[in-house]
Amino acid sequence: MRLEFDVRETAESALSGALSDAVRRTFDLEADLPIRASLFVLGPQEHVLLLVMHHIACDGWSMAPLAKDLSSAYEARQKGDIPAWAPLSAQYADYTLWQRDVLGETDDPESVYAHQLAYWSQALDGLPDVLELPTDRPRPAVQSHQGGFVAFRCDRDLHRGLERLAQEHGCTLFMVVQAGIAALLTRLGAGTDIPIGSPIAGRTDEL
Repeated sequence: MRLEFDVRETAESALSGALSDAVRRTFDLEADLPIRASLFVLGPQEHVLLLVMHHIACDGWSMAPLAKDLSSAYEARQKGDIPAWAPLSAQYADYTLWQRDVLGETDDPESVYAHQLAYWSQALDGLPDVLELPTDRPRPAVQSHQGGFVAFRCDRDLHRGLERLAQEHGCTLFMVVQAGIAALLTRLGAGTDIPIGSPIAGRTDEL
């Protein structure tokens, strides 16, 4: 799907608003493709291509090869050629078949799938729905699921100290930082059962 918008007659600030509106559009996975491409025309030789993808179709690891393929395709088309992509060693269907073979059937109580489901059901049982933290405003009656982020930098000495702490305890820097976040939330009154989610691609095999 490609949507084209002519923004040549509008102010540059309108482009930012148009991009924001396009990003905020949700996906109906029962009816829509999980990827949208919008082309914003700024002039005869100037365009902005916006790709919006649902996480079901793309993750962090996929962005780099996607950008590389787009660049290769763009360069080839400028020269009047077709992209010369190398054949893929595996398709996503191959991955799903491999995963099904490894995990086993969902209705088999002895399958890897059943054991993993039982483990996580027990591990996450009783997890608090919310963390009771001292906030500067009341919680909304209905969750908006609109997240945010806080950016900060740690200096070189602090980074080295964290790495040294990780080495002393035989763990990774990520584990130290995650433990620090959990300790901070506990001190702020969130209790000791702290749910912290972190993304993982789940692809460890080399193709």
